[in-house]
Amino acid sequence: MTGRDPILLLLHDEGRSSDQWKEFVPLLESRFRVIAPDLPAGDEPVAIDIVRGELGGERCGVIGHGTGGSLAQVLAAEGAVDAMVLLDAPRASAADDGLLASFDFPVLLLWGEDDAVVPVSVAEELNDAIATSTLGVLPGCGHDLTDEAAATIAPMILEYLRARYLREPHHAGHAHDGVVRIQLERRPPWLDLEEDERDDWFVPDDDEEASP
Repeated sequence: MTGRDPILLLLHDEGRSSDQWKEFVPLLESRFRVIAPDLPAGDEPVAIDIVRGELGGERCGVIGHGTGGSLAQVLAAEGAVDAMVLLDAPRASAADDGLLASFDFPVLLLWGEDDAVVPVSVAEELNDAIATSTLGVLPGCGHDLTDEAAATIAPMILEYLRARYLREPHHAGHAHDGVVRIQLERRPPWLDLEEDERDDWFVPDDDEEASP
């Protein structure tokens, strides 16, 4: 990659380190100048200063997990962000609905359905407040999406940023509307039933039994 490539900033969760992104960096470096700083826990002003120093005044795309996502929102409020991906991230303390509504860049929200640290209701609130956002909920996942679902979400994030941040055409030759289509399959409920109970799912009602 060259110095002219767009910057992609990766912000880890509190109590983690840049190693959190080890499954993401090799893929993302194919398109971006990736910056993944190690940030201090519990000191947002210092963390933001570190991030500003890493950016050197340049604009960026940003991926933030957990508290790193809160920092991403602060950075976006300063006007330094062109695209943002939030993973199980709490709303920043200063991010009221008015601020979030002012975000005019693409925002992807990815959440673990079973996140007990930052529940899906937070994602829904963010999605309602940010007009340019897309929300994807991953069944069977908790708060640590970067550990639990890296193989699933890393290519998804790259594709989203390719289309919405880099604005590159779709290589398959199809028109691309900028929407990420997430197909998440749940286990059919009848698979866990006893055989005689399972049959009840497929008994047609009286109307369907009637001859035309």
